[in-house]
Amino acid sequence: MPNSRSKQSMLAVLKQRAAAQVAMYPQYNGHFRSYVLCRIRADLKTKMGLAFKEGEVAICDPQVGFGGSPSFRNVWSMRNAVDTSVPSSLVEVIGAKGRRRR
Repeated sequence: MPNSRSKQSMLAVLKQRAAAQVAMYPQYNGHFRSYVLCRIRADLKTKMGLAFKEGEVAICDPQVGFGGSPSFRNVWSMRNAVDTSVPSSLVEVIGAKGRRRR
């Protein structure tokens, strides 16, 4: 994984891209503010098609997924322009201070 400075830069770019994808929807204002970097551990397909490739760096909500379930995390799919509920075991969260956690 890149150093801390480049991680912050990558995080900023991904947040900007995600915000641009939904800029026309006011309910998304500030939606990505708390999102952190993560790495996806496997190819993931949804009904919308390929959402993530194994090893892809993405952004995710640092909180647990839908309904507070620790089994899932909400990860933004740049391909599909939507939050995607992904099994936590397939998401490596990269902490703000360089720590990695599941």
